[in-house]
Amino acid sequence: RMGIKEAPCHTIFPHFITDAIRSALINFDRSMPGFLSEDAILHGVETRTSAPIQITRHKESLECISLKGLYPAGEGAGYAGGIVSAAVDGIRVARAIINS
Repeated sequence: RMGIKEAPCHTIFPHFITDAIRSALINFDRSMPGFLSEDAILHGVETRTSAPIQITRHKESLECISLKGLYPAGEGAGYAGGIVSAAVDGIRVARAIINS
């Protein structure tokens, strides 16, 4: 598949990260039995937390003030607190780019 490369997590991340992921998945399986499976694929890691930082952007252009051409948007950039507000922020940034 284009853009996707399969790799065991322990070959990418340090052991403390893979140990934490393994432990979290085991704990999650206790809450939702059957979640773990020999056929399961961990496609990506996502957290349910907001970014502890915010990338500063210009008030009107929404462009990053310290890196020209970068338009921080959504939860990872510190401008949203969930999927809906991240989508709305993405629309705001897209409009700012179009209007620039």
